[in-house]
Amino acid sequence: MHLAAVLDSHWSRRNVRPSPATAGIGLSGGIGGGGAGAARGRDLSNLDLWQGKSHVWCLLGFVVGLAVLCIGLFEATRLTTHVLRSPCTIIGSEVIDVGTCTLCDYGDTPTCEAHPIATARVAVTFKPLHSEDNVTGWVWYCKGHASTDPCQRQIRYPDQLNLGIQAHGQSAAPRGPVPCTVGEVFTYMQMHATEGDERQCYYSSRDPEGQEVWLTMPSPGLVDHAWFEKHVEYPVLLALGGMVLLSVLLGCLALEGAELWASGLVA
Repeated sequence: MHLAAVLDSHWSRRNVRPSPATAGIGLSGGIGGGGAGAARGRDLSNLDLWQGKSHVWCLLGFVVGLAVLCIGLFEATRLTTHVLRSPCTIIGSEVIDVGTCTLCDYGDTPTCEAHPIATARVAVTFKPLHSEDNVTGWVWYCKGHASTDPCQRQIRYPDQLNLGIQAHGQSAAPRGPVPCTVGEVFTYMQMHATEGDERQCYYSSRDPEGQEVWLTMPSPGLVDHAWFEKHVEYPVLLALGGMVLLSVLLGCLALEGAELWASGLVA
């Protein structure tokens, strides 16, 4: 009912209503003829309205279709990414010094303690699915800690250290006052990542080169995060598609509100 009132007001402002002569008033058929003529006039005016803005509708449809395609590419990539498992062998390890975190207690006797922070990675070799040759992958501990504050208590990138603690409990490695201390990293690596050990490795189906490997079954979200971190074009497509669809929705709501205000249906 509101849409009909808006269109009626729109035709009145554009002065496209048919005249009494063309509407059939005074001709045979009386009121019925006038109603038929008015209906034909409205159909013609509606057709002119759509034809005059055909290029606008085509452009809008192209933009919306492109946005849907961008979001579809991201979702198709995410839904077709799987976690694969393969036997692997630990062939080496590397510990990287991040810095020192100094914690002070300002009680009756102020004391300060310095805790060295480290990040580490373990090299593993395995044969990916449908591959004839072995590849070398990396299992990370405290990944990304070098780019953050050494005293940060929350690990930014969940990695093998978090998965191992969740799988083996708090006894997997001694927990220090801050995460990723040198003692914690070394102890965990000695307990679960000894060189020459045969383990089961997990990797992404989209990462056959083994850039990111886990020794514990990771969640699909963690695998997706690790892969999209190296292929930022897909999150960018998702963001652009979402922004375009949101802009189109807000634009349509704004136009509808303007039409209702112009027609006097809303104050």
